[in-house]
Amino acid sequence: MKDHWVLPRRRTYESACSPRWLVDDSWWLWGLLLASMVLFTQAACATKEARVVEADSEAPLPEVAKITFVGNTQFSSRTLRKQMVTQQRPLVPPWGRGEPYNPATVEGDLRLVQKYYFDRGFLETTVRLGKVQLDPEARRVRLEIVIDEGSPTLVSAVHITGTIPPELPPVQELHKVLSLRLGKPINKADFDRSMDLLLTRLRDASYARADVVPQTEVDTDTHTAVVTFELVPGARTAIGHITIAGRQRVTERAIRRQLSIEEGQPYSAEEITTSETAIYGLGAFQAVTPHLLNLEETGTPIDVAFQVREQKPHTVQVGVGFSSVERFRLQVEWLHRNLFGDAEQLRLTAKVSSIVQEFKARLHLPYFLAKRTTFTQTLFGRNEQDINTDPSGLSDALFNVKPAHSDFYLLSIGSETRVAHKFTRTLSGAIGLELSQNTFRHVNPIVLAEEGGKLAEDNLLFVQFAEGQWNTSDNLLNPAQGVIIRSRLEHSNTALLSDVSFAKLLLEARHYQRLWGPLILANRLKVGTIQPYGSSAEVPFNVRFLAGGPGSVRGFALNRLGPVSSTDQPIGGLSLIEGSVELRFPIFGDLGGVVFGDFGNVFRNSSTYHLADLRYAVGPGVRYNTPIGPVRLDVGFLVDRRRGENFGRVELSIGQAF
Repeated sequence: MKDHWVLPRRRTYESACSPRWLVDDSWWLWGLLLASMVLFTQAACATKEARVVEADSEAPLPEVAKITFVGNTQFSSRTLRKQMVTQQRPLVPPWGRGEPYNPATVEGDLRLVQKYYFDRGFLETTVRLGKVQLDPEARRVRLEIVIDEGSPTLVSAVHITGTIPPELPPVQELHKVLSLRLGKPINKADFDRSMDLLLTRLRDASYARADVVPQTEVDTDTHTAVVTFELVPGARTAIGHITIAGRQRVTERAIRRQLSIEEGQPYSAEEITTSETAIYGLGAFQAVTPHLLNLEETGTPIDVAFQVREQKPHTVQVGVGFSSVERFRLQVEWLHRNLFGDAEQLRLTAKVSSIVQEFKARLHLPYFLAKRTTFTQTLFGRNEQDINTDPSGLSDALFNVKPAHSDFYLLSIGSETRVAHKFTRTLSGAIGLELSQNTFRHVNPIVLAEEGGKLAEDNLLFVQFAEGQWNTSDNLLNPAQGVIIRSRLEHSNTALLSDVSFAKLLLEARHYQRLWGPLILANRLKVGTIQPYGSSAEVPFNVRFLAGGPGSVRGFALNRLGPVSSTDQPIGGLSLIEGSVELRFPIFGDLGGVVFGDFGNVFRNSSTYHLADLRYAVGPGVRYNTPIGPVRLDVGFLVDRRRGENFGRVELSIGQAF
């Protein structure tokens, strides 16, 4: 490839520094002096020339101002630029600079762009450098890259050959789950996923030393490809010796308790991954890596080593955040990750926001009586009081922040005891007890007379609860595929310390599905009911259902959907129904968008759901992905706006709505 930019030639200074005359040497002293001066002058000139040459050799390369693609129809110019090391001058920030123009680097970038096409089925694509426009004064260069995409190579057939073990599904079923599709371009990512899936199926069936041998035959005349995966399972294998390496403070016993594999049992790649996840879930390790030690030794059990790297035993975190519900908030947390040596956690958390101020002390035991069973004891103090954490009033002006409870303050002090068990990789459950003393303060006198005067009555609750969850989602913070079903049943009785008798049931289902490409359809439905019984005709505020807000029906302020008092403040109800449908899509980079529709309401009586009284909100939103979850901005518009209601709300918070 011809270089279109040449560095400045080396400059010399012979005319300025070389001696032009000689003197008469009859006077030896003058001759010696002049000779010394000549030598000194030549040395000085040589040094100056070296410095000038060195400076010129480090002359800055011109800045790449613009990269233009010609001939690309399958992929956008922005997508292709992302594949390159050389980057053009950015629009934002305006003071940003492009990469220096280095011909060798650009040559490598052309190969990267060609590889991008090749990996997506365009095997005949050519990429070359076209025009190079240099502005010597601004020291900037514009590059034009010419692409001849050619025709895509389509998959005409996919064969699975070799030995098909009886533990695997029939070949017809395996074809259905492969990513490679007939009539589609032969995509490297789909090719690798198909091969990995077959290999995983073999290894999960205890064929640890299995192999999949791929072969691709390309017909350049018809632009088609035939892909063959030959299965070579070998012999079934058992788990051999299991070792733990890298631990320092956490006992080996605590780590082995998390293993779902045992020596002598059939090998399973899935169970090794489950064990890896469980060890990492202890919260005491930065990394957990399983290694198969003797894959090359045929006919012997597979030895497995888990390499771990521990985190610091103590951590202090201080976080400052903002949301359209809590205004500014401050949270401080101290965590001890290995309290007694078996990865026990002690977590102290203090939080202050405009709607709640709380403190929690949480002790978590990762092993309690049996494998996959945990114990958690929490002490808490929570004050639900409206305080202004934004004296400037900026958040109120931007987001129309409304108090969550205008008619009272609520102070709750208590403890929760929880025992949880993970039955399978997707099914888990928990049982527990919660004891709390709930004190109402600054209660609006009008509220005291409503709903039988029981809404804001101080109470002691001793609640027994049971929870269940079935979770097949692919991501904890931002799922794109799978189902989550949750249930929680609470019971309180005056014969067991409580001041109120009731049963409370809450059910929720969430579903996530990829439609096509990066589009994700997410939906949810939540239904709840509270049934007072015995001498209790009503339940207090701290038990009742409330709705509205960024995690509920967007468009309504927090807790502002449902029955209200004579002072037009929320009082909650005994029945709840909520639902959402959301279409999620990427915009560029970590920025994404959504369009959503929410519905729901709270009803006064138990097991009462008047579908005609459901309220609706729709709107758009944006998401920016971060390591702790997406930051989201939603605009909810009320579909059936009523007198005195705003058109909707703008909500700023963190995490997906569901």
